[in-house]
Amino acid sequence: MIDPSEVDRVPDEEWDEFRDRAVKDELFYNGPGDLLDTPEGREKFCRLNVSGAFRKPDPAFPGYHIWVFNNQGQGLVIKKRSKADPALMVNTEYDAAGIEMSKSYEPA
Repeated sequence: MIDPSEVDRVPDEEWDEFRDRAVKDELFYNGPGDLLDTPEGREKFCRLNVSGAFRKPDPAFPGYHIWVFNNQGQGLVIKKRSKADPALMVNTEYDAAGIEMSKSYEPA
């Protein structure tokens, strides 16, 4: 399993190889239809990853990241740039089963 935080430590000359390896890992966010887009996938991510913050490139906004704050086996919060207003971040809280509990917004 690839630690999503590795994205910050990959040298530029190794990026293509890392990306090709990472997109094969089901826990690595790689766009619409990803593991984090379904309740079952979020539940699996929450259960398998340790508690902590994970940062992944946001395919919808190049140069920006999606943040996942995981509390292992308890729930998670996914924070990403709003598609409706890119000046805002959308914080979506999920329970341990990957079901949305709340949504809030903050300045990006």
